[in-house]
Amino acid sequence: MTAADPMLLWILGRGGLLGSRLAAAVGQRIPGGRVWDCCVPRFAWQSADLAGQLDAAGASFAGEIRRSGCAWGVVWAAGAGVIGTDERLLAAETDAWRTVLDVLDRHRLGGRQTAPGLVFLASSAGGVYGRCPDDFITEHSAPNPVSAYGVNKLRQEEIFRQWAALHPGVVCRIGRISNLYGPGQNLDKRQGVISQMSRCMIWQRPIHVYVPLDTIRDYLHADDCARQIACSIAAWRNGDTASPEGDVKVFASGRPTTIAQIVGAFVTVAMRRHPRVICAPSVIGLQQPRRLLFRSVVAPDVHGLPHMPLQTGIHQVHQHQLLLYQQGRLLPP
Repeated sequence: MTAADPMLLWILGRGGLLGSRLAAAVGQRIPGGRVWDCCVPRFAWQSADLAGQLDAAGASFAGEIRRSGCAWGVVWAAGAGVIGTDERLLAAETDAWRTVLDVLDRHRLGGRQTAPGLVFLASSAGGVYGRCPDDFITEHSAPNPVSAYGVNKLRQEEIFRQWAALHPGVVCRIGRISNLYGPGQNLDKRQGVISQMSRCMIWQRPIHVYVPLDTIRDYLHADDCARQIACSIAAWRNGDTASPEGDVKVFASGRPTTIAQIVGAFVTVAMRRHPRVICAPSVIGLQQPRRLLFRSVVAPDVHGLPHMPLQTGIHQVHQHQLLLYQQGRLLPP
């Protein structure tokens, strides 16, 4: 693949926080890049019909690749699991990822007779590294998951590596992503402290926090993450299929932030109204490390892209949810 080649990208999870932003970034950051309009408008992720839907989509995607002769990419940005999700649902998500790889094989994407390809798996930095003791966690740090969620993310990565070993002509990369936030985050998930705190403030309800206020995380705006991933895909498609730096890249802001700092930012954003925070220990809280700091040392060029200041991003989220509330579209917590 070269920078001049057209490239068609199938983004699974295109309707989600990351997938939607990545779809918008492809045309701007990947020369010749275009997002494929999937023939299945919405996958039934929890249905027995999922395998058939994925197979139909894979057949259609492969057909378009063969007709156009262009380079191709598949991005997994799907998955509704979080820390505390039932293990059966996490296993179903992992099975769905395995099915996607099987579909690529079934329709001979990645074989020698097809155009060059790239597959990207969006994984979780927090889930995978867990209680890693390193002061700054890099791509060379050892995973240490402490939750079923993190264990399943590692399982997805291992399934991918096994597939990649059988497809040396395909560029295969894993992105371990820090805490994503931004307007449009799924509020049904038990994650996203920024979005959840905003909603509770708007509805004048307390927010229950299951970790201490000095818990440190790395918050990465979804727009920033999408730009980083798109620029990385543009670079990977021009490089060797086997990277001497390995197959993993961490996507993070590199800025440590405590829960208390987020509360302080909301005080400013909401014109000195204080969020009502209730700290209550829970089983989920026991699976949450106290400190996660990330620093990417693999292909760090993309981290020179501008980052949205955290307070600006929090203001953006809050204004978005205020608008939803005024339209009657923001459900109470």
